[in-house]
Amino acid sequence: QRFSAEHSSAFIMAPVKVSATVAATPETIWQSCFQPMKWEQWDPDLRELKDVSGGCEDGTTCIFAMHDGSNIPFTLSNVEKNKSVDFKSSLFGGIIKCEGKVLITPVDASTSKIDYSFELFGIVGSLVAMLKKKEVVGGTQGGLDNMVKRSEEAQKK
Repeated sequence: QRFSAEHSSAFIMAPVKVSATVAATPETIWQSCFQPMKWEQWDPDLRELKDVSGGCEDGTTCIFAMHDGSNIPFTLSNVEKNKSVDFKSSLFGGIIKCEGKVLITPVDASTSKIDYSFELFGIVGSLVAMLKKKEVVGGTQGGLDNMVKRSEEAQKK
């Protein structure tokens, strides 16, 4: 019988999911973290966004220039101002795929919740996720921590 990594649970890593309550409004979070398309200010793995085709809106494409030297093309989707943004990539014919999702939910007049998830998948992407689990988890948590810090600092101004 032929072995298929796509159908083996041994090659699947669940998305890394983190969340935090933030002393900032959804509008402040959006303006300080997403609208300026300067995501390197909160993503610890990102050196810069290159070749950005537009603002934070559905269909915008860009290159994530990573600190490790890799350049990963992403497309934004599910963008709802002050609420959500997804970013997706597929490399090498889909053997490496990644997807990040951010959801911002108001808690009360001055507090919000950020839910952030990131996942590597595809035959090779799943292996990379397992081998680099500590880095994937650390990068996702670090990104959330930076979103909280930037948003709370901006809310105080």
